[in-house]
Parts: sequence; C-alpha cells; structure tokens
Amino acid sequence: MSSLADWMGWLPPIAVAILWAETALLCALAPRPLTRFQALAPNAASGTCLLLALGVALTTGGMIWIVALLALSLLAHALDVLQRLGSGWAFSRRD
Repeated sequence: MSSLADWMGWLPPIAVAILWAETALLCALAPRPLTRFQALAPNAASGTCLLLALGVALTTGGMIWIVALLALSLLAHALDVLQRLGSGWAFSRRD
C-alpha cells in the first residue's frame, strides 16, 4: 500500500508539468504568443495551485499549506475572470 501512496505523491507534479507544457504549446502556436500567455497565465496559475494543494493533501497533509494554496488558486481564478470581463472578449474562444 505504501508504494501506491508514494506513486500518488508524484501525480500532482507531473500534472503541473503537463499543464505548463500545454500552456507553452498553445502560446507558441498563437499568432501573438505573449498576448496568449497573458490570457492563459492566470488560469494556469490557478490550476497549478489546485494541483499543488492536492499534492500536499496526498503527502504531508499540512493544513496551512493546503489552505494557502487554495486561497492563491482563488485569487488567480478571480484575476482570470476579471481579465476576461475587462478584455471585451469575455468568455469566448477567440484570439
């Protein structure tokens, strides 16, 4: 059973690496990579914080770290929503 628990500890960092690789790929394929990165970064940051909170919960279980990472994820999510609302394209998939 401990080998399964050890393996589960690797899952969130692998998912974070995949998340940022996907973000980098989407930016590289965009006509304006920096603009695309500015649009995707808050969302990727929010997901990163959620995945890291999961990693902490699966391994050490430090409650303060979990709460802090969830709070950071909420802030990044709020920034993403505000950015989308303020940009004029709101929640469409254009750009």
